[in-house]
Amino acid sequence: MAALIHVDDPERAEAYSMLVGPDAPRYAELGMREQTFARMLFYTLWDDGGGFQEYDAGLDYLRGYQFVCSEIRQVVTLGVAASKHAAKSLGAGLQHVPLLSHATYRREEILAALQYGSLEQGKNVQHREGVAWCPATSTDAFFVTLNKDDKKHSATTMYKDYAISPELFHWESQNATSPTSPTGRRYLDRAAHGTKVLIFTRDTADDETGLTVPYTCLGQVEYVQHAGERPIAITWKLHRPMPADVYATAAAVAQ
Repeated sequence: MAALIHVDDPERAEAYSMLVGPDAPRYAELGMREQTFARMLFYTLWDDGGGFQEYDAGLDYLRGYQFVCSEIRQVVTLGVAASKHAAKSLGAGLQHVPLLSHATYRREEILAALQYGSLEQGKNVQHREGVAWCPATSTDAFFVTLNKDDKKHSATTMYKDYAISPELFHWESQNATSPTSPTGRRYLDRAAHGTKVLIFTRDTADDETGLTVPYTCLGQVEYVQHAGERPIAITWKLHRPMPADVYATAAAVAQ
């Protein structure tokens, strides 16, 4: 279980360490932000809900294995110490969501933080597509694997996503999306719909050990221009320039 945890920001590390402690508060006793962290940790371990009827049941099960909890505390401490990027709040409209630009997350953490699913809604956070529309937070989350494996992607999902500059990102929508479709209109006229877009990138899907690679949060973006349809090629402007190492990888894809 500890191998699934990847944390590189102090607030999340502190929250996870608290949540795996034997004397951790019950879920209902936590503040809203701490409850979000609890859901993020829970779904990292059980993206399908694990058969649990409430978060306390799953977290109590985890706390029953204190050697695993000890490993989790060590992993998050090491992750923060090894962090290469300075993480910052997502900014206007998403200050309450405990995701940070330039921090790294597993897909399940992101979806839990954006309230894509919950035990209360009877919906888990399993998701394998490149885009997740999260109505509870009015946010589209774009999951971008920069170097796509043609063995894992069909010809219709080998989208060309890459960095144009540290502040501009070229992204292609789902293959069936047109500018006049409900989804396309939401992407291209976010002001009218009151929605946000977050981009998350990773170099490859799996690392050399076979573990799933987490995503780097590039933060909120604004529409610049688009061309074509099915897919729509959209240029987005990041609120915050991407880290130099992420940019180097994301720009190389365009070559």
